[in-house]
Amino acid sequence: MGFLAGDTLTAERLNRLRTKTDGAIGSSVVAASSTNADVPSATVTMTTETAADYKVICVWDFVATGAPAASSNGRLVIDGVSQSPLAVFNASGAGDRDTITQVYEGTLSAAGSHTFKLIASTSTVTTVQGVNSSVTVDIKEIV
Repeated sequence: MGFLAGDTLTAERLNRLRTKTDGAIGSSVVAASSTNADVPSATVTMTTETAADYKVICVWDFVATGAPAASSNGRLVIDGVSQSPLAVFNASGAGDRDTITQVYEGTLSAAGSHTFKLIASTSTVTTVQGVNSSVTVDIKEIV
């Protein structure tokens, strides 16, 4: 829905032109040997009035607690659907630590409530430090 000559501008229509931003920081650790576990508290829910474009910046803080056994990864989930690409951590030794960032962009095809959350799958010797992990969501509604 665009603006045409003679249209009445309303606060509601103009508000949809503004980018809406929200974010969340994790609250605790994702334990070693977790599979697609939520990063506690790293979840944002936003409501749109129409289809909307999004840009999401995600940060995971991976820590190796022992000799590396396998890689670990983080991923964004939108409305229950896992997104690509992965944030991949592959430690070379105990104590290795990486803060990995991924940016996701796309379109929400329908109006309504949308949930963005971080998940992680960790190896037997890797944790995710939730208090250093975050998700930031920018929504721009299509007018």
